[in-house]
Amino acid sequence: MAMISHAYHRVFDEPFEIERAFDADYLLYASAGTFVLDIGHRRWMLPPQRAALIARGTVIAVRGKGRATASSVLFGDSEFEAPLPACRVFGLSDLARQMILHVMRWDAGRDTGGEAANAFFKALASVAGNLAAEEDETWLPKPRSPGMAVAIDRMLEHLDRDLDFGSLAVASRLSERTLARRFDAELGMSFRDFRHRARMVKAKEMLLAGREPITEIGLACGFESTSSFIKAFRTFAGATPRQYRIGKTG
Repeated sequence: MAMISHAYHRVFDEPFEIERAFDADYLLYASAGTFVLDIGHRRWMLPPQRAALIARGTVIAVRGKGRATASSVLFGDSEFEAPLPACRVFGLSDLARQMILHVMRWDAGRDTGGEAANAFFKALASVAGNLAAEEDETWLPKPRSPGMAVAIDRMLEHLDRDLDFGSLAVASRLSERTLARRFDAELGMSFRDFRHRARMVKAKEMLLAGREPITEIGLACGFESTSSFIKAFRTFAGATPRQYRIGKTG
């Protein structure tokens, strides 16, 4: 039986974790709260006012940190002309947000022959596909061994300061040489490159999820000065922290 496009809205009052795969291309819009998306060897942060476009058949574990609301759209079999990447997180235009809100009226029990609904879902798929082409990089590679997982968890807990690499090796029960090799082999990047990327992803989440001043966010992400934070963030994200927060680039 062919899948028809439909939508639904959910409110989560407490932390949760759900793992599943849909037989449809899937749009998840975080209207409030932050979601964590685990797919394969990557972990995406989905902050408020961002959306994720996920390919059909993708096994995804979705975790919420606390109270959150999400709007989900399951697209029919022929809404996208080409197969989607496993996951893309991206920013939404005001038009796209309004379109997502509009389709919430059409749930799984809707009339399959509703021409207005079918046309609207097709238009939303086109808009979402175009926006997803400009990916907002909020993902980190996931460790594949227990020792690396310990080292990564410890680092992520202390992104506000430069942990000594030797202390990570001790915590992971690996030699410094072995740990350094594991970063390249398991994560595809060096320790310093991973830490910098993790700081940038954390900064993106903080900029969208709260109202902390730019200076405080920079300090929380390990930068000693606001100017160095702004420079690093602009290089990574293509926008200053303030521009990113209000949805402007360049």
